[in-house]
Amino acid sequence: MSKPAANYDGARIAWDHRSVRSPHVVFGQVRYQPGGYCGPRIQRDYELVLLHSGSCAVRVDRAHHALRPGEVMLFRPGHRERFTFDPQAETHHAWCSVRPGFLPAALRRELEGTPPGGLPCSETFQRILSAAFLLRAVRTPAAARVVEALAAALFAEVLDMARHAAAAMGERRDEAVARALRHMEDHLEAEACLHGAQHAAGCSVNALLYKFRAVLGTTPARYLWRLRTEKGLALLAETGWTVAEIAERCGFKNPFHFSRCIRRAHGCPPREVRRRAWA
Repeated sequence: MSKPAANYDGARIAWDHRSVRSPHVVFGQVRYQPGGYCGPRIQRDYELVLLHSGSCAVRVDRAHHALRPGEVMLFRPGHRERFTFDPQAETHHAWCSVRPGFLPAALRRELEGTPPGGLPCSETFQRILSAAFLLRAVRTPAAARVVEALAAALFAEVLDMARHAAAAMGERRDEAVARALRHMEDHLEAEACLHGAQHAAGCSVNALLYKFRAVLGTTPARYLWRLRTEKGLALLAETGWTVAEIAERCGFKNPFHFSRCIRRAHGCPPREVRRRAWA
């Protein structure tokens, strides 16, 4: 007697017709009724799953994970999976799957190195996913390329989310780094911000340098200038302040220094950053 086929798409599906696809990519949304499940199955693609509501217990090979609303989980080809959805309520999730050969080799290598389990979903991830679902019908090669570009951006954003999550875990493990970061964020406009952060950390300059490199992969000074540059970018987009005013409020030595940092980070001068944001 032959074994039953693996349940790849799931059971007790409330609806499963909301999808946007190209030859290499599928974006989809689905609701499972209470008690729904999917699998066991062997994953064919690289797939990202975002849980909107309900709950999901996932088994990948022999490892068990609980996916909570607002979390994203990465699934890789070749692994055996089973999803068990909320027994009491509907479970709503969205996904993006791509064929392995579609992603560049370098990106695949980075994805293979990400830790298992759910990641807090970023606003950028949400917006890319929402943009994909605006493309209801993909009838032209140009539209297919848009879908595939959005998928590539989504997987790149997951790598950034994983890096942020790892840094946050490191900050929690090292209270000195966490204290220094809080001081930098609260006083980034101050000329003595770096000195104050070192004092707030409660350790020597060399010890803090070592801790920053171990936890964040950079130095306190470089991290502070990155914070100042990110704040400057936000103020260019969100306020009408002049470049000189923003430079002063973000702790830059002068407007020229601010402009150099913006060019290095964004590839264009501050006024062009603002023009693009306001356009």
